Amino acid sequence: MYETFEKLRADRKEQIIQVCLEEFVENGYRNASTNTIVKRLGISKGVLFLYFKNKRNLYLYLVEYVMEILTRDYFRTYENGPAMENDVFDHMGQLYKDVIQNKPLIFLFMMQAFINTPEELKEEVEARHNQSHERMAQYINQAGFRQGIDFRLVDDLLHMVSYYIGQLIANDLKGKDLNTIINDEIKKNLVRYVELFEKYVDIMRYGVYER
Repeated sequence: MYETFEKLRADRKEQIIQVCLEEFVENGYRNASTNTIVKRLGISKGVLFLYFKNKRNLYLYLVEYVMEILTRDYFRTYENGPAMENDVFDHMGQLYKDVIQNKPLIFLFMMQAFINTPEELKEEVEARHNQSHERMAQYINQAGFRQGIDFRLVDDLLHMVSYYIGQLIANDLKGKDLNTIINDEIKKNLVRYVELFEKYVDIMRYGVYER
């Protein structure tokens, strides 16, 4: 579907992706303007739709792009195979921190796509999200889990924690412009977000009561 776009030079592709991500993050799916995108890129709308056919496909392409980057970063942690000496929680906080700190636009788009999913795209976005997590799950060492623990339920709980932290971040950033968010607000609150994430993960990991 995206063959024409994929044939572009790498730097031009990155420029187009950057502008599109910024527009969707700043205005959301419904209010994002392809007119603004093409004006910033200096191309016609016909060219943009030659690459992606329509706004819907453009958005889904970006979802796939973001999930591929996050999955690739996760795999890099375990590039020598499954995490034989690490449990499921060992790198979650660091991965969360790295994404927020080093790829804030990617993080903001991901947060918007999976927390405020456009209703008409919900099924397709969730399918791409689930597919990515299935790929990640094969790199998780489940040795040491209590007997009968279903890893899918553990994964669901991690999703819930991420969703809550995402909502917290969204509330903190509401009404602020994109440049301020990326260059100031996220960095200012980064430690708080990651520490809270890790506290929830530790409760999942060790439980609540003394044994």
